Amino acid sequence: MKSICIKTDNKSQIEYLIEKLEKLSINIYISSYRFKIYDNVIVHYKESDTDGFYRAISLVIKECVEEFYEDNIIMKNIKQNYFYLNRIEQEYILNITLKVLKLPDSKIGYKNETLRKLIEEYIRESKSIIIDGFVNFRIKRYKEILENIIEVSVFSYLDLTYF
Repeated sequence: MKSICIKTDNKSQIEYLIEKLEKLSINIYISSYRFKIYDNVIVHYKESDTDGFYRAISLVIKECVEEFYEDNIIMKNIKQNYFYLNRIEQEYILNITLKVLKLPDSKIGYKNETLRKLIEEYIRESKSIIIDGFVNFRIKRYKEILENIIEVSVFSYLDLTYF
């Protein structure tokens, strides 16, 4: 049996994770408990296709990261690297970036697949994942791809303002 514990201190994330996990088409058992400071979603899997299990769980966690962290990562990057732009210009860049992120993965540097693989590699080696810690310390390549997308958005914005 394989088990993964997903830890967070955010109730909305717990609800999101449970909802997404319950929709998976694989045979899993889900439990949720609070231990110390974290709420934990524990996913148990008894089947033999562990590759499918890890892929499905990593996809759910990836979607959670995108839902709860991606906009903040992007805005933080914009504020740090393009501080000379005013708030309205930074919001335009955020909006352009969010539109670019809707393009197919092959056109934006395989952002989705990169994040999913980073998560899958981690959960294959660890029995638990603290989402905040993972986002803060383990997704450098993903953040680099986002930085590239933001840079393209800035150039697009600047091109638009000069017409």
